[in-house]
Amino acid sequence: MKEKEIRIMVDDAVALHREIATKSEQLKLIKASLVEQARLNPDSIISTRSGGKRWTAKGSDGCVARVNFPAPALVSEIEAESTIEKQIQSVIGDNFRKLFKAVKLYQPIDGFRDRAGALLSTAKSQALLKLCENESAPRVSFETAKQIEGAAAE
Repeated sequence: MKEKEIRIMVDDAVALHREIATKSEQLKLIKASLVEQARLNPDSIISTRSGGKRWTAKGSDGCVARVNFPAPALVSEIEAESTIEKQIQSVIGDNFRKLFKAVKLYQPIDGFRDRAGALLSTAKSQALLKLCENESAPRVSFETAKQIEGAAAE
């Protein structure tokens, strides 16, 4: 691809990015208004099979907007010997081990990559990192050139 084609592609991408940002903000406000309307009409809210609730509004051409109020999510873990664990134990007693399992976790320390490089050979450090890393998707970001008033356009 030639430099001029790349420049046009970047210009198009930045213009689209700006438009999406503007439209996203508008959509965010509309969604907030729909949630507000749902809360103002509690008699129109129905229960869902998953334990949540849903409000539905119809548009003029058959389209619909649904506001879903999900059921509360379960906590992913409870710290051993915490206040909450003690409260749960007092509620369910001997059934605790029937409803919860003990899990041992290891988490990389702060500065993990640097520390591994300092402690291990290059080969072992690279092997360790490969085992401990997840692939990350590439991200594209844009910077907008600021136009200076009165400056000649190039």
